[in-house]
Amino acid sequence: MTESPTIPASFDAAADLEQITEATAHLLTTVAELTDEELRQPSLCDGWTRGHVLTHIARNADGLSNLLNSAATGEVTPMYESNDKRNADIEAGASRPAAEHLADLRESAGRFAEAFAGAQAAGHWDTLVYRTVGAEPIQAYEVPAKRLGELLIHHVDLDADFTPAHWSDSFTDDWFANALERFSGREDFPPLRLDVEEEDTVYGVKAVSEDKAVVVVRGPKRALLGWLLGRASGDGLVAVIPAGGRGPLPKLPSWG
Repeated sequence: MTESPTIPASFDAAADLEQITEATAHLLTTVAELTDEELRQPSLCDGWTRGHVLTHIARNADGLSNLLNSAATGEVTPMYESNDKRNADIEAGASRPAAEHLADLRESAGRFAEAFAGAQAAGHWDTLVYRTVGAEPIQAYEVPAKRLGELLIHHVDLDADFTPAHWSDSFTDDWFANALERFSGREDFPPLRLDVEEEDTVYGVKAVSEDKAVVVVRGPKRALLGWLLGRASGDGLVAVIPAGGRGPLPKLPSWG
């Protein structure tokens, strides 16, 4: 079967699954070392404990499995019944013991892997799938990247010695480009230039890269991405103001 031209040539389901499997294994190793008390402590997600984060990761696996099953079977099943149900499920599972969280993560990851295999066998990665009934659809090929992002970004949110420094080059490159595109369309994001040290390249967000009237923030790409996503304080970054010299890092809106 010929792939739809709407699927990027760079899409590689097998490679995506390999990254997801590795990220899942790393997360499970971290969670296995957390105690019941530690899971009740705050995460880096405002208003959420570590238990909230872990429940979200597990329910996200099940929700994305629904989308993969839609692609495999043609039967439309939204990711979540509703946003209210999604939030209620996270709240209900947040205070469970560590052993139950770990088992839930393993089992939901297994269901995701099974659904992924079904979607890969069907090959219908151009299928439109839905987060909730009536929501704007995405194509099924976007699901693996979303799952990888949930695993790696929320692993950082556990505040348990996993940081943006652990993100791979490929993940950092993909999500950096995604962040630039996403923030370029948001009215609440300030015009900004980002100087990636290791690339010797300046990227403009709501500004051209040569615009000397716009603040430039310089630093390693992972540190810049962590800051853009609200997962890092900005340590290691330098802001240069148009008048010359260093200034405070611009205040950014939530990744949302």
